[in-house]
Amino acid sequence: MTTVRLTYYLDVLSSWCLVAEPALARLRQECGERLAYDWRIAILFEKQAMGYSRETCDWYYSRTASISGTKLNAAWRESVADTTVPANLAAEAARTLGVSDDRVRLALARAAMNDGKKLARRDVATEIAARAGGLDPAALERAMDDPATMARIDDATAEFKALGGTIRPTFVLRNDIDDLAVLSGLYRYESLSACFQEMWHAADGVARFNAAHPAPAD
Repeated sequence: MTTVRLTYYLDVLSSWCLVAEPALARLRQECGERLAYDWRIAILFEKQAMGYSRETCDWYYSRTASISGTKLNAAWRESVADTTVPANLAAEAARTLGVSDDRVRLALARAAMNDGKKLARRDVATEIAARAGGLDPAALERAMDDPATMARIDDATAEFKALGGTIRPTFVLRNDIDDLAVLSGLYRYESLSACFQEMWHAADGVARFNAAHPAPAD
């Protein structure tokens, strides 16, 4: 079967990534097996402090709502020293333990930006991730402490930067004939769907033609 491969680069606590989730979910449901999907963490702020206050976060979220219609909750923020590291480590560690779908990373994102849970705190991130993934908290902690977990995040972030991306979400689509599309910062279903449909149509057309008309032996 012809497939299009979609790699989603995200930070678990990126507001625009959370805004993009309904479009991604709709695309995956409609495309089914024609779409091969994976997500990777491209961590924000170089793993350092965010450097801006909850009040500024409120301002950012108000701007996001004015553009997207999605209102987010900045109550998860506590100080300029907040980082996104605990939530991202928890999501990647859960994948180490076999929970490779979206449920843990989405639970963490929604707990923060919908419910206002203090996701900059490691203990909060660990508790939410363990519950969402049905994982033993102690095992999750060990996976978070394993240097290989952060190494995978670093590698994925380096991949993201090599693409020229600066904005999360970034969606990278590739088809069977090596067409490539990088949608960085786009979050609407229409953009994702149009790109998928063109790439799938082209690859499927090539596959059908080649099957019916084998290339000559030069």
